[in-house]
Amino acid sequence: MSLTFDDAFAIGLESAADVNPSGFVLDVNQNMNAKQQPKRSSSMAGDFYQLAFPASDDEDDSKGAGDNALNSNGAYLVNLAAENLSLQQKLSRQSDELKEVRAQLRGYDYGHDACSDSGAIDSLRLESLSKESVEHSALLEIFNVPEFCRILICDLKPRVARQLTPCLPSYLMLAGFRYQDHAKDEEGLTGLFSTLHTQIKDTVTRSNDLDVLVLWMVNTWSLYNLLRQYSGEPNKEWAVGNSEKQNGHRMQNFSVEPIRNQLKLRIDECYKKLMKNAIEPILTPKIVPSILQHDSANSLMNPVNPKLTRQQSKDTQLQSLDDLIEFLNLIHGKLKVFGADPVLIGQIFSQIAHWMCALALNHMMFRKDLCSFEKAIQIKHNTNEVCNWLSDKGLKAYIDHFEPLIQASHLLMSQKHVSNLEVLCGEMTSRLGKKQILAILQHYTPSDGFEEDAIDFELLRKVGDKLAERSSAEGVAGGGDQLIVPGTYLTPFDSQPFVHSDFALETLSLPACIQLNKVSRLL
Repeated sequence: MSLTFDDAFAIGLESAADVNPSGFVLDVNQNMNAKQQPKRSSSMAGDFYQLAFPASDDEDDSKGAGDNALNSNGAYLVNLAAENLSLQQKLSRQSDELKEVRAQLRGYDYGHDACSDSGAIDSLRLESLSKESVEHSALLEIFNVPEFCRILICDLKPRVARQLTPCLPSYLMLAGFRYQDHAKDEEGLTGLFSTLHTQIKDTVTRSNDLDVLVLWMVNTWSLYNLLRQYSGEPNKEWAVGNSEKQNGHRMQNFSVEPIRNQLKLRIDECYKKLMKNAIEPILTPKIVPSILQHDSANSLMNPVNPKLTRQQSKDTQLQSLDDLIEFLNLIHGKLKVFGADPVLIGQIFSQIAHWMCALALNHMMFRKDLCSFEKAIQIKHNTNEVCNWLSDKGLKAYIDHFEPLIQASHLLMSQKHVSNLEVLCGEMTSRLGKKQILAILQHYTPSDGFEEDAIDFELLRKVGDKLAERSSAEGVAGGGDQLIVPGTYLTPFDSQPFVHSDFALETLSLPACIQLNKVSRLL
C-alpha cells in the first residue's frame, strides 16, 4: 500500500512531517527516532500492517519507495531553508544601506547602533509646519545644498517670482548663511555660497531674457546689501537703521567680506549683461525715430491709415514717441515687481538717459534735415515728454542727462547774428563743447520764409574765438573738447551706496509653489 505525504510546510526545518497510512500526522521527532532505530521501527510497522491488512510483497516494495522519497524531500527542504536564510540576510543588508543613504540626503547621520533593537522601524521624516505669519529664528537649515540651489535659482521662473515676496531668494540665501554661521560651520558656509555663486553665474551667462536678468540683478544686489546690513563688522552706517531684533540677526562668528567681494563680481557681470544684451539692442533703434523724427502735430493731423501694409504700419509705429515711453514703462515695471530699490532703478535709468541723449545729439550734429528751427521745436517737445515721464516716476534727478540735447535745440531756435554772440556762447550752451556748437551751426538749414541767409563763415569764426575764450576761462584743455559723445559707453555699476532693508527676517516663509520644504526648513 502506498504512503501519502503532506507537502505544506513552513520556512525552516520545523515543518517537516510524516504521514501514516491511516491518515494520522507523525511528529518530526518520531520521524527522527524512527531513523535512529530502524530495526525496531521496521518491526513495529510490520506488526501493525499485518494486524490491519494482509501482508504482501507489493506492500514491502511500496514502503521502501516511500522511505526514499522521504529522504529526498528532507534534503530539498534543507537546501531551500538555507537559500531562504541567505536571501533574508541580503535583503536586510540592502535595507540598512537604503536607510543610510536616505539619512544622508536628509542632512544627518543615521545611527545604526541606536536603532539596532528596532531594526524593522524605518527612520521617520517629520514635515515642518508652515511658517507663514509665524515668527521664527530666521535660520534656514538646508538638507541638500545642490538641490536647494537648483530649485531656488535654475528652476525659479520669473512668472512665479512675480507672485512671491519681492527679493525672496536673497532673504532665503541670507537665512541659509545665518544658519551656517550660527552652527560655526565655516566649511558649510563657504560651500553653500560657492554653489549659489556658481548657479547664479551660469544662469546669468546663459540667458539674454530681460525678465531673468532683471530678476537676478535685483536679488544679487539685494543680497549684497543684506550681507552688509547683517554683517558683524563694526560699520555704523550699515547697522544704524536696524531695529533691536534685526541687530540680533547679525552674523556672530564669521566675516562675510570675502563673500561680498565675490558677489560684487556677479553684480557687475549681471548689470553689464542686462544693459548691453537685453536693454540696449531694443532701446537704440527707438531713440532717433522717437526723439528726433517724431512729429506730434503730424500724428494728430494725419492719423495712421488703416489701409497701410503691415510693414508700413510697423515703420510708422517705430517712429512714435509712445513706443519709446512704452518700453521705458516696461523696464520700470519689471524692476518694481521684482523688488528693485531706488538706487538700482536710478542707476539703470541714468544709463538709459545718457544713451538716449548721446545718440540723439550725435545724429543731430551731422544731419542737415535735423538742424532747422522747426525741427528744434519738435526735438525739444519730444525731449520734454521723456523728461516728464522721468519726473512722474520719481526719477527727476536724471533729467539733467538731457540738458545738452535741450541746449542744442535752444541754439537752433536762437538768433544767429553777431549781435547775439554773447547768448550763443554763454549760459545757453554751457553743456555743449566748442566743436559740438560749431558742428550744429555748420549744418543749420534756414527755414523758408523765416530766415533768408545761411550762416556765414565770419559768424562761425567769431563764435569759435568766443568759445575758445570761454574754455580758457573755465580751464578746459583742448583734449577735453570732444565732438562725438560716447553713445554706447556703459558706466560701471556703483556698488558703494548702501540700501537698508526693513523686511523682518523672522516672518520669512517657504512658499509651497517652489517646493523648498523638501530640501530645507526654517528654524
